[in-house]
Amino acid sequence: MSAIVSVPVSRGWLAQLLSGRPHQVVGPVDRPYLLRWFIIPRNRIANIYLQKFVRSDEPDALHTHPWPFTSVLLAGSYWEVTDRGRRRRHAGSVAVRAADFAHRIEIPESVAGQRQRPCWTLVVTGPKVAEWGFWCGPDQFIPWTQFAGGCGEDQS
Repeated sequence: MSAIVSVPVSRGWLAQLLSGRPHQVVGPVDRPYLLRWFIIPRNRIANIYLQKFVRSDEPDALHTHPWPFTSVLLAGSYWEVTDRGRRRRHAGSVAVRAADFAHRIEIPESVAGQRQRPCWTLVVTGPKVAEWGFWCGPDQFIPWTQFAGGCGEDQS
C-alpha cells in the first residue's frame, strides 16, 4: 500500500479492460508497485481484481484491507509477511483473509538479483467493512489517507 494511489478509471470500464491498461496504479507514477484491472465493474457487494505486483509493497509497515478477500496466486511467487513471520506463496496458492488481517507482500528478486520478478493474483473481495490502513507496531493503526509513507512522522 501507499498513499499514492491513482483514482480508478470509472468511465469506459470495458474499453479500459480490453485495452490492457490497468484501471488503477498503486505507487509512484514513475515507479508503481501494483497494477490492478477490474474484471467486473466495481460495486459495493463484491469485486474481482486481476493484479500484477511489479515490486514489493511500500512501505514496510503491515497493512489491512477494507474488505474480506480471497486471493489466488496465478503466476510467480511472493513472500507474505505478517507479525508472525514470512510465508512463501507460489502459483496455485489460495489465501482467504479477513479485512483486519495485517500483512505486506514482498516480491523475490531475480536470480541475478537485479530486479524483482512480477507475480499475478486474482482477488475476489466482499463488501467494504473497514478502511485501508497501516500498523505501526502492535497498537498504532493509521488510516491510509493519513499515512505519509512511514510510521510516526509528522502529518502536517
